[in-house]
Amino acid sequence: MSKAATSASDLPGRLAGAACDQDETVLSVLEGQTSLTPEQVHQVRVAVKRLRAIWRVMAGVVDKKTARRQDKALRMAARALAGARDTQVMGETLESLRKGARDYESEAIDAVRAQALAAEQELASPAMPEGLEGVFRADLYLWRNLNIEADNAELIKKGFGRLYAEGRQQGLEAVVENQPELWHRFRKRVKYQLYQLEPLESSLDDSALSLKEFRKLGKLLGELHDLHVLDEHLRKRKKDSEDKEPFVIVRQLIARLEADRVAECRKRTRRCYSLKPKAFRKALAGAAGAA
Repeated sequence: MSKAATSASDLPGRLAGAACDQDETVLSVLEGQTSLTPEQVHQVRVAVKRLRAIWRVMAGVVDKKTARRQDKALRMAARALAGARDTQVMGETLESLRKGARDYESEAIDAVRAQALAAEQELASPAMPEGLEGVFRADLYLWRNLNIEADNAELIKKGFGRLYAEGRQQGLEAVVENQPELWHRFRKRVKYQLYQLEPLESSLDDSALSLKEFRKLGKLLGELHDLHVLDEHLRKRKKDSEDKEPFVIVRQLIARLEADRVAECRKRTRRCYSLKPKAFRKALAGAAGAA
């Protein structure tokens, strides 16, 4: 447990402590590694998202240049592992289509996997990227030594409240327009919102804010994004394939599942972001004061 996490009882301090804990956890995962398993890749990428979420919500109350620099450094660290994670997820998403599939559809899934994913499987366990540990060591040092003078009210107004309002607007746009790029942008917002609120989880149970709802929406948006990524990959691979029928069949399966996920995402978005920004700030202030 970091010094920041144990010495600060205010909301900014709890966020800084949560960030330190993420850096320490990742460094323990990476220690002595020359290559990374799929699970380790996933752990690192989730930690990066949590850290970026905290830097973004704190950007309004700490040095903005530092916050932007760390957000960029962490983004680049995750990008070095993106190919490995995408390959694993596409394989898992393709397998999820087997549920309820007919025999000819399962055969099409096998054919598509052999043609479109076999060559990428070696990317699933990449070598340790050079400098990866250094990114998290530098981030940990900054959090441990960061000068934070803001109180709860300032952070809620300039950080949480602003980001919630932006995310709510993006969610409404995605619901109306139903475009993959809008759902993808909103998905990242929801994940960040969840990771920003998690340090307050024990205090939110009796508030109007529900982390359970954010988790459900985040999961659905993730599944929808995975379908979009797989469909786009298969669309490109189909062009070079001599046997295009399996690709047609599998993309039809994707389209049916996508329609179901979109309907669920629309419903969950309206529920998750039912509070107007002012009501959200009030609910969060009450929860932060009780923590």
